[in-house]
Amino acid sequence: MVEVNEFRYCKERLRFLCPTLSESLIDDLSLGWRVVFFDKREHLIEANCIQENAFMIVQGLVRAYYPTLEEDITINFVAEGEFATHYTSLEHPRPSHFAFQALEPTTAVAFSYENVYEMSKRRHETEQLLRLLLEYEYNRLMAHTETLLLRNAEDRYRLFLKHFGHLMSRISVTDLSGYLGISRQNLTLIRKRLLLV
Repeated sequence: MVEVNEFRYCKERLRFLCPTLSESLIDDLSLGWRVVFFDKREHLIEANCIQENAFMIVQGLVRAYYPTLEEDITINFVAEGEFATHYTSLEHPRPSHFAFQALEPTTAVAFSYENVYEMSKRRHETEQLLRLLLEYEYNRLMAHTETLLLRNAEDRYRLFLKHFGHLMSRISVTDLSGYLGISRQNLTLIRKRLLLV
């Protein structure tokens, strides 16, 4: 019975993201779905591996990060109703530079890339959905990149609060400082300063 709830949530989210999708396409897509569970700090996707699945987060929070020898650089937080995936893998299979890690116990619905790709060859509507998802991710990535390039640390923190403040209690200082491109110490100072204002 658990799968019924997760699949229902997933279908509702797809309808929201792409209202023109037909019910028959959503039903066809759901034939390849499976519900998966991840423990806190468990990886959904490892870096430098070819991804086989995209994961719609039903419950939980995931961070996408770029691992380096010195530190992990967080590039995104993926909450309920969003996809944890490196979208370029949809174009053709290639290793992703990014890893996706659960920040709390997470329930997700796995979409097989192979199944989605095969469906896109048979039904043009699938391509429309993929295009919308790619556009959403591109816009999010560009907004974050512009923020890193054009805003100072305090402005970046304020923007994060404005757009993602509802996630604040679920994110560690380390992960947030990596996402904002500032040190933990600077983030702590900014937070203290804003509390005094």
